[in-house]
Amino acid sequence: MIAYAFPAELMEVVKSRWQSTTSSHAKLPTDSILLRLLETCYHASFRTSEQRPVQCVLACTTASDIPEGALRLSNHAVYLTDTEIVRLAPVTQRHQTVIGCEEIDGWLRVWGFFEYGHTWVQHTSGDPPAVPIQLSDFPPDCLTITIVAPGALSVSCGRIRLARLREGRVFVSPESPLQSSQNALGRFFQRLVDDLQLSIGQPVLANASAESSERRSLLNVYTTSILAILERIRSRRHGGSIVIAHLPMDERSAHVTYQVCEHTGIAGEILAYKDLDDALRVSPDNPDLSAELERCRTELAIRSMSRRLIRGISQISMLSAVDGAVLLDGSLRIMGFGVRFPLLLPSDGKVTDALSGNVHFCDQWGLRHQSVFSICQENEQSIGLVVSQDGEVKAIKSVDGRLFFWNGILD
Repeated sequence: MIAYAFPAELMEVVKSRWQSTTSSHAKLPTDSILLRLLETCYHASFRTSEQRPVQCVLACTTASDIPEGALRLSNHAVYLTDTEIVRLAPVTQRHQTVIGCEEIDGWLRVWGFFEYGHTWVQHTSGDPPAVPIQLSDFPPDCLTITIVAPGALSVSCGRIRLARLREGRVFVSPESPLQSSQNALGRFFQRLVDDLQLSIGQPVLANASAESSERRSLLNVYTTSILAILERIRSRRHGGSIVIAHLPMDERSAHVTYQVCEHTGIAGEILAYKDLDDALRVSPDNPDLSAELERCRTELAIRSMSRRLIRGISQISMLSAVDGAVLLDGSLRIMGFGVRFPLLLPSDGKVTDALSGNVHFCDQWGLRHQSVFSICQENEQSIGLVVSQDGEVKAIKSVDGRLFFWNGILD
């Protein structure tokens, strides 16, 4: 029998992770207030606002801890309830505006709204920031709860994710699945990044488990660009799918409706952005006027490169609106769009949730998912990324003949 976890179990994991992984000066609320906060967000997640799912971020912090620019309410009688969350969620932006609440006289009350720094907003929405992220851009060092989907919550302390509640279970995932060497999805992207390093004559570590700062930096910009493409597809509320193939596909596997001539991809912009970003993070020992001028030139260059990279990201995401998938290679060159994969899955085809281990029949999803399931099952040198019209995002990959998906990679 499966033991399902709800806010009470989530609270215990959050408390444990808070003590072991954060150095926050902020304090967790008392158990009764923390449980009430989690329960309120959990119940609000099942509500809708004009048939739209509730998605928003709440921060448990006092108004005085937010330095400036917050929108404060003069009415202190706004109690935090699931109904209030449903009312306030439409005026927020999930990756930018946060609902601030605090405990007053044993009750949770909403005191107003505030925003993250602009650079952090770009980072969380997938855009490569025009300048490196500064300390002031990070989310506040306090407890934040993101309502992701019905029954799905993500709990963090600032930029450190503590735990997630999804499908009735609590998960602790300290690393992005696109970057973690602990799963096949992350290893696939690391291999693509290694190929990019080799393409510019940069040596790759023989020990694949060892992480260099160069590799980590490039992997971060590469996967951030992937997330930016997916975020743009989701924002259009049309849905779409992307397939990244490490090796070319033949006509039997992929029918390309629209071919693209000599597309250069965005790998060049990714590499250039990464180098400029690294250069800006190096502070000279004895800064002088010439060093300051060089820094200004580098900042101008990274702004220009950021715009070029964002244009390429927008171009790829735009093509996903055409029926069929967008097919990319490892350098994120467009090999075609409106791509159909004629290979069919068996009627009893199954796919496993990589996070929970739950096994599902593939035909419980629509044709867009089944098409990507089929090509990933056939070709283990590829991964699929599917954005549903409801905003859910899946990454799909086959490992040793077994099909897996990673849900909610934009959470």
